[in-house]
Amino acid sequence: MSLIKTIWGLLFRLFPCPTRVGLRRVGDPKRDSPVLVTCNFDLTVKRLKRILERAGLDAWLLVADSKGVNVWCAAGGDEFDTRSVVSVVKTSGVADEVDHRTLILPPLGGPGICAAHVKEETGWSTRWGPVRAGDLPRYLLEGNKRDEVMKRVTYNWRERLDTALGSIFPFYLLGALGFLIFGRSLFVDYLIVGAAMFLFLFLACPWLPGDRGLTKILIPEAVLMGLLIAGELLSGQAGFGFRADLIIAMVLLALFSVELGGTASTMRSEFDPFLARLGIGAAGNLAWAGTVRTELLNGYRDLTCFPELCNGCRRCYEICPIGVWEMDGEKRAVSTHLESCTACRACLVQCPTNAIQAVARETQPTAIPSPGA
Repeated sequence: MSLIKTIWGLLFRLFPCPTRVGLRRVGDPKRDSPVLVTCNFDLTVKRLKRILERAGLDAWLLVADSKGVNVWCAAGGDEFDTRSVVSVVKTSGVADEVDHRTLILPPLGGPGICAAHVKEETGWSTRWGPVRAGDLPRYLLEGNKRDEVMKRVTYNWRERLDTALGSIFPFYLLGALGFLIFGRSLFVDYLIVGAAMFLFLFLACPWLPGDRGLTKILIPEAVLMGLLIAGELLSGQAGFGFRADLIIAMVLLALFSVELGGTASTMRSEFDPFLARLGIGAAGNLAWAGTVRTELLNGYRDLTCFPELCNGCRRCYEICPIGVWEMDGEKRAVSTHLESCTACRACLVQCPTNAIQAVARETQPTAIPSPGA
């Protein structure tokens, strides 16, 4: 069963794969060992435990309910949030196992977990850990200190293949079933061409021009179209299989590119705001039309900082996985790379004074003071 859940988590990440909620031991944790909070996505828990065990580190792992979805997606869908963390702190018995009162939270949970509210409701202090689980050993060994590298997301080739595989494989499998039933003669062609297009797009992604999936495939699509036209102009000498393979490649490349923004933590999603423009509200725990995120992506709102409300706490700077925010000479937040913003909403959730707001474009951008400000 454990192996089946691991495979499911690797290949079908769009679907929940829950594991038990509660407190777990990694190694031989003591009363002063760190308490790490994570979601109850089975693959995430297994990977965290493996990373810590390989480093020989002892820790308490506090698994909060995220409906079996990974940290990034669950936080964006408000499934891995303040309530789930507060609930597991109060019900897991972790307070009886440790003498300290500090939780280490996953930064990609920032869109759902308000660190200040967790402290208010539990009495536990919070710290943001490194973005990448692989940096946890160094983070813990250096006294829970994050350098700049630990604060920002990356999208290297391993991460590209890992995240894309879990999102795209179900659709790839669905296409394979379709060819197996309705186009058996092209079934093997589909498997080979589909795998080749997947590897090409997600390995070559950084070097393809453009900042969105649909722009990155313009040149490859043009090359494939040129080959198709050339084959037709050669008196039809190009065989049926060659033409079919090119068409399969063009279609799959287009479909994979639409999902590129949804799998890349460094790129804006294209599919979600498109669904929002169509007026599609939600499906399961995924919401589109009317959400702050899709309105930011579609340009209906602007992420705006009101300096008169900023208290210089640096929480936006610390939580932004892209590095959109910087601190100016007066130690107030300023957006320096707003064009790179993926609209994750983490800065909106963490800002204690409501200095950062998602302002609707048709309204006058007047600061809305926070309660008690």
